Amino acid sequence: TSYFEIGALLALKEKWQQVDRIRILMGDEVSKRTNKAFAEGLRKIADRLDASLESEKVRNDFLAGVPAIVEALRSGKIDCRVYRKDKFHAKAYITHARNKVIGSFGLVGSSNLTYPGLADNVELNVQIRGNDVKLLQEWYERHWVDAQDVTPDILRVVDRQVHPYKPFEVWFKGLHELLRGTMLSPDHWDESMSVMFR
Repeated sequence: TSYFEIGALLALKEKWQQVDRIRILMGDEVSKRTNKAFAEGLRKIADRLDASLESEKVRNDFLAGVPAIVEALRSGKIDCRVYRKDKFHAKAYITHARNKVIGSFGLVGSSNLTYPGLADNVELNVQIRGNDVKLLQEWYERHWVDAQDVTPDILRVVDRQVHPYKPFEVWFKGLHELLRGTMLSPDHWDESMSVMFR
C-alpha cells in the first residue's frame, strides 16, 4: 500500500484480529534511496499516521481498538516494512488460506490501507483467485524480503497515543499548553510587578 492509517484496521473492527498475521508493505514517499531521504520519508509516514490517529479521535474519543493494534505490533502479529529500491505504489491485499478448500485470494486495485480507501472513496479493485494468487504471493514475497522493517517506528507513533497518563501529567500538560507564550521571566516579574523593587 502507499498509505497506511490506523483507521483502516479500526474500520475492520475485530475482523483483522481473526487472521494469523498481517504484513503491511509500504512505499511511495519513502522510496528514495539515501538514508537522509529515507529518514525524512519515514518521518512523513509517522506524521501521517499520527494525524490519522488524531482524526480518528473525532469518531472514537477513547481510540477503542487501538490498544489491540499496539499489542499486535509488539507481538509480531502486524509487521510493517518499507520498500526502498524503487518507487513502490502497488496496492494489493493477499490472503494465505488456512483451508485448501476455501483457497487463497487477492485484491489488486486502487485502495490504500486507509479508512477512506476501505470505506469512503470510490475505488476499483479486482479479485484474483486460483493459480494467479500464487503469482501474486510470490511477487509480494520478493518485495517483502527487499524491504526494511519499520514496525518499531510505527509502534512508537501508535503507542504514544494510548499511553496511560496519570491525572497529574494530563493536568500539568493542559496547564502548560494553556499558559504557553504567556509565562513571564523572573526578571520581568521583579522589574514590573514586584512590590519590593519599586
